[in-house]
Amino acid sequence: MNKKDNKKVHIYHITLTNGELLQNIRIEGSLEWNLSGIAVNLIAVEDADGKKVVLSKYQIVKAELVSIED
Repeated sequence: MNKKDNKKVHIYHITLTNGELLQNIRIEGSLEWNLSGIAVNLIAVEDADGKKVVLSKYQIVKAELVSIED
């Protein structure tokens, strides 16, 4: 991935450890880019209703990239 993709909005369907499926979660940049580094444990994302949600990287079991917006 190139650096310009880090400013695009990535939309994911995310499965959590409790089995909950969060659909159409929006984040600026990819999950990999946002969660890189050993000190990063929390990530703020936006759900389909526009609410901010803070996830721990340890809650995420699966993240399926749905689309990328400019």
